[in-house]
Amino acid sequence: MNFPKQIKNCFAVAGLISLTGVAIAAYPEKPVSTIVTFPPGNSADLVGRTMAQQLEQAFGQTFIVENKGGAGGTIGVEQLTRSKPDGYTITITSLSPISIIPVTKKLSYDPLKDLEPISLLAQGPMVVLANKDAPFNTMQELIDYAKANPGKLNYGSLGAGTISQLTTELFKEAADIDIKEIPYKGSTQAIQDLIGGRIQILFDGNASAIRQIEAGAAKGLAVTIPQRSPLMPDTPSIAETNVEGLKNFTSQGWMGAFAPANTPPEVIKSLHEKMQIALKTQPVIERFNASGLQAIGSETPEKFDEFVKEDLNRWKSAAKMLGISPDQ
Repeated sequence: MNFPKQIKNCFAVAGLISLTGVAIAAYPEKPVSTIVTFPPGNSADLVGRTMAQQLEQAFGQTFIVENKGGAGGTIGVEQLTRSKPDGYTITITSLSPISIIPVTKKLSYDPLKDLEPISLLAQGPMVVLANKDAPFNTMQELIDYAKANPGKLNYGSLGAGTISQLTTELFKEAADIDIKEIPYKGSTQAIQDLIGGRIQILFDGNASAIRQIEAGAAKGLAVTIPQRSPLMPDTPSIAETNVEGLKNFTSQGWMGAFAPANTPPEVIKSLHEKMQIALKTQPVIERFNASGLQAIGSETPEKFDEFVKEDLNRWKSAAKMLGISPDQ
């Protein structure tokens, strides 16, 4: 049967829409590589493996976890940016290679141009830990002691440009105190030296800090957010001191999911929707909480994109204030 040209064109468009719909509905048709940018046992690894398991159940397809640690997570992100933007390679990472390291070092990728944000997954504040025998039990007492004994206290950091160092230096600036930095290559040695008394202060991640506090190995002075954390209701907020510059002090770790730039928006939307469902399930909430994290998603991928931009700008401002700039 012969149809007018206009009707033939309509059939062609309808066929294209149908085929596109089938392609989208079929995703994923093969295993998805899930790059976790930190070694096994890290909080990002827990989040990554939990989400991979949830996505496998939701999609009925394998999500293969590939730990690609090193250089603060940047090695794994670099691998992602070299991957084909087809939805079959995603990453689950922390803020370090997204909004911390990029403001302190020159990298091969641009987190705003080379990545496609999918969703925020978890958050947890830093915690101010103190040696259990330190002569102070609150943030105000710490500040008062530091002012009376300038340069006498030591704090541990995980190196220049890390969230622990930047957060502590911002705190020193706001409180106008002098505490000496002792850099470490990893948190394990820093915690051991905190317990042993070589350092008296450590701004640590929520998950690790909770373990030390519960074991009685260290004192928790404050969480680094304006309000108390629901996971640590007995630990004061850093804003509960009498220092004006600490009223809105915020330093919070987060985990999120990304794909390479130019990944089809339909794929991003599908992954985002499945992640939001998973983050509301009790097993995921409880598993994250047990590690000192809150399961928190994003309303849309665009909202997560805005979140990433704001976080990157926040750390850019912090680095500038502290005189830190990317390597040239």
